[in-house]
Amino acid sequence: MEENLNNNLKLAIILTSIIFFMELIGGVLSNSLALLSDSAHVFMDVVALLLSYGAIKISARPSNSSMTFGYHRFEIFASLINGVTIIGIGFFIFYEAYGRIFDPPEVKGAEVLVIATIGLIVNSWAALKLHGHSDLNIKSAYLHVIGDALASVAVIAGAVIILLTGNNIVDPILSIFIAVMLFYGAFRLIIGSMRILLEFAPKHIDADTLSRELMVLDGVKGVHDIHIWSICSNIHAMSAHILVDRIHVQQTEVLISEISKKVSDRFNIMHTTLQFECAECAPVEIGHKTHHQEEN
Repeated sequence: MEENLNNNLKLAIILTSIIFFMELIGGVLSNSLALLSDSAHVFMDVVALLLSYGAIKISARPSNSSMTFGYHRFEIFASLINGVTIIGIGFFIFYEAYGRIFDPPEVKGAEVLVIATIGLIVNSWAALKLHGHSDLNIKSAYLHVIGDALASVAVIAGAVIILLTGNNIVDPILSIFIAVMLFYGAFRLIIGSMRILLEFAPKHIDADTLSRELMVLDGVKGVHDIHIWSICSNIHAMSAHILVDRIHVQQTEVLISEISKKVSDRFNIMHTTLQFECAECAPVEIGHKTHHQEEN
């Protein structure tokens, strides 16, 4: 299954890269800003596919004494750089489109139609191969490819309008539409990357909800000092202090297993670090001052 997924990803990367260069060269030769804009959108897809493939490969590498969580954060840095680059490309597209709206140059609609149709076929095939996988990286790449397929449909429609009416203003208008899609995708990449680098809790995990889930387990009397963060887009971790009754050390192993299974199944947290505290031995309840604190 994993080998088949890797092969599909590699083939999708190769074909999508070919489409990127085809649209880039074709956009220059046909004088179509819409096709050039779509090539930038395809470039985002290539990066997304590379990140997904790289994440699978990197996750297989063992951690070491200096990279105790492995090399997963490289994916996040790549996403951040990709997002910033795409924003720069988006501004360039807006600048070019602004000038072309007032003075639309002639666009070779036939060439645009052929290249955009090939792009649509390739993106549709890639989407079909990536559809149905549960891995979050693959889902992200799948959505990228679907977005580019929709952009290809828009470019095809624009090329048909140009061929039928000769109205070249359609080309810069379409390029603005694609640039907006680029901005949306780029800002999502940047915000998502910054959330992980700043160690925000993942969006699908609420610390209060997690605490309540753990409190229903037998033996757990309290939960505090919860920290939840993401190592990369699909690997999440947490640490917490767990209040328990005076129990034997062997019983903590059972509780660790139950907590790890709970947070894995419910919140997709794969790494847990737990510190147990004896509720009977605790000098104060959580949230209350100690006698020494009151005197000061």
